[in-house]
Order: sequence, then structure tokens, then C-alpha cells
Amino acid sequence: MSQRNAFLVTVLSQMHAPYRWCGKGERDSTTGQRVFDCSGLVTWAFHEVGGPDWRADTNTDALWTRCTPVPEVELLPGDLVLYHRKGDPTDAEHVMVHVGGGVVVGASGGGSTTLTLADAAKAKAYVKTFSSLDSRARRMGIRRLPFRP
Repeated sequence: MSQRNAFLVTVLSQMHAPYRWCGKGERDSTTGQRVFDCSGLVTWAFHEVGGPDWRADTNTDALWTRCTPVPEVELLPGDLVLYHRKGDPTDAEHVMVHVGGGVVVGASGGGSTTLTLADAAKAKAYVKTFSSLDSRARRMGIRRLPFRP
């Protein structure tokens, strides 16, 4: 299996995992569930399949600068779709993973106040799918992780 495919399988294996601000795949102390924020899901899954361990120093802005730009016509499953902060098209705020057919997956629905499992449940914040690249406003662009050939 290619590193790209293994990354996708790993991301999808975390469907419905709860969102936690700054969550990088660590396990919740009460339930043992892994918790993620949007960039944490990407960096954890990439590391799990042999990529560099960017978890400690990578947020959404860093993914924008570290990864290769990709034109939309070259979009592949496993590419990252990034969205910018309202009012600042140069500030990456959110990232999701394209899984094919325009469908994206990401840890979504939470924010800086989503710190507990109760917060995540109240906000319906967890790893979930969206049916369109534009299901979230302000798409910034597409980036590609440095997968091994």
C-alpha cells in the first residue's frame, strides 16, 4: 500500500473521534479515545504512516507553508484542502483531507473553547465528512504532503 493510501486509511480510521483544541491524537484520560483538532488529525495520521513528526510544531498555517501547492485540476485523494480566516485570505484557519469525488474529511465543529469531551459533544465537534470542497467558506487552496513515491 502506498504511503498516500495508508494516510487516507489512517485518517478514515478516526471517523467520529472527538475534536479537542490542540488535540494531536493523544488519548482522552477518561475514555481512551483519540482527540484531534484539524491540523492534529493530519499531522498524527501522516506520522503514523512514516511521515515526519510535525505534531509539536505544526498548525494549519505551517501546513500551508510546508506542503506543496497543487492546482485544483490535479487534486488527488490525500491532498489537503485549506481554508482561511475571515477577513484575512493569507491566514490558514482550517484543514481537511480530500478523500475523493470532492468529499473531504476533517476534525471540525470545534474551536479554542472545545477542551473537553462534553464541549465536543455540545458543539457536535468530531472527525466527520463533508460532501464538497466548499462545504466550508473561504477555501484558500490545496496542498500536498511530501508522500514517498
